Amino acid sequence: MFKIIKNPPDYFAKSKRKVEGALQSDAWKNKHISEIRTKLREHILSKEQFVLCAYCEKKIDETADRSNIDHFKTRNLFPNLTLDYNNLLVSCNIHGRCSNYKDKNIKLDDYNKILHPVLDNPHNFFNYLLTGEIYSKNNLSLSDKERAELTIDLFQLNHRGLIEERKKISKQLIAYKECKQEEVVTYLLSYKSFITCFYEKF
Repeated sequence: MFKIIKNPPDYFAKSKRKVEGALQSDAWKNKHISEIRTKLREHILSKEQFVLCAYCEKKIDETADRSNIDHFKTRNLFPNLTLDYNNLLVSCNIHGRCSNYKDKNIKLDDYNKILHPVLDNPHNFFNYLLTGEIYSKNNLSLSDKERAELTIDLFQLNHRGLIEERKKISKQLIAYKECKQEEVVTYLLSYKSFITCFYEKF
């Protein structure tokens, strides 16, 4: 998970103004929003998220149906945030992790205890092992440590598949450690935070 800087496109604000009852969960199905959803997903993904899932940081094909616009705070629990741009992130559609897992398992009070990649900087909370696991940083307060660990759990950031992919990248990183970090991130495409953490350690 990484810090996301939001940059709303003009057409989203224009479409939102046309929606009656914009604070209701079904506003997402309004024709003015439906017409721009594909374009909006591509904007969020390419302009704000480096073509990475907001949670696991796996590269997502911009044109594929392998991702969705996730309401970080779900529409059923927070209908007033249905069209809040800061609440819209692109997640991969992988079963058992990221938004797929979060939406099925999160409780209302959990939102006060997890990290929000727009409002928080996950880099300040997470560290990685070269074996692929993500864990909370050692210097965190007890409350921040709990937030980091619950975030890892509710998005399944230590899902076996993610650990294995990060482990494979770590072997490549050892070979590329003399290269510039930006070049390696561009070449390897996925897991930007994991690569950043590697370079901080070497």
